[in-house]
Amino acid sequence: MVSESELIARLREFLKESDLNTTTTAIVRRRLEEDFGIDLSERKKFIREQVDLYLQSQFENAEEEEEQELEEDDENNEEDDQTGMIKSEETDDSYSNEEDEESAKARNRRAPAKKGSNRVNSEDKKKGGGFNKVCRLSPQLQELVGVPALARTEVVKQIWAYIREKNLQDPDNKKNIICDEPLRALFGVHSIDMFQMNKALSKHIWPLDSDEVISVKSSENEKQLKREREEVESGN
Repeated sequence: MVSESELIARLREFLKESDLNTTTTAIVRRRLEEDFGIDLSERKKFIREQVDLYLQSQFENAEEEEEQELEEDDENNEEDDQTGMIKSEETDDSYSNEEDEESAKARNRRAPAKKGSNRVNSEDKKKGGGFNKVCRLSPQLQELVGVPALARTEVVKQIWAYIREKNLQDPDNKKNIICDEPLRALFGVHSIDMFQMNKALSKHIWPLDSDEVISVKSSENEKQLKREREEVESGN
């Protein structure tokens, strides 16, 4: 019997080497079934929850790394400013030369950054499959994020950005979220942990085509009723 910890470890290992634009929960489950030689059709919900937790952890790690980089940049800028001030006192010529060098370095740094930015934008345009597939959102979730449809990964990002902005993590246990009024409307509780939050979010994220299915069925029903009315009227 395969333990949950073994499944989680292999799931995370597989996701680390996967393209999230093409990978789906079904693909993850089939891969786990192949690796362990078992049927996981009854554990679809568990696998989906673990995928959500992985995506959430990736976002949190990225946020922390970004904060660390910003702090390091601030420290480096302060050191550069102090060094520049000292050297400027020695000679105006040397300061001028250093300023030219710094400007050249800055231009060199900006050039690849712009290229990288374009590459990111290009990649963003290609998104739309796998875990980045756009989904329809419940009215409560729409109220919070401000849009009717969004990729599941983006929903997780925006929820966590909101939590951090409003400082809603429990200071004693950051895995617990203290719900303000919008989050209470969404989750129906005063506090929720990360695992419960992912389970609760699943109820608010629906297939994008579900509206279209309802619309088609409604249209067919209306046509049927119209035909029946016409038959009744012609019979009279």
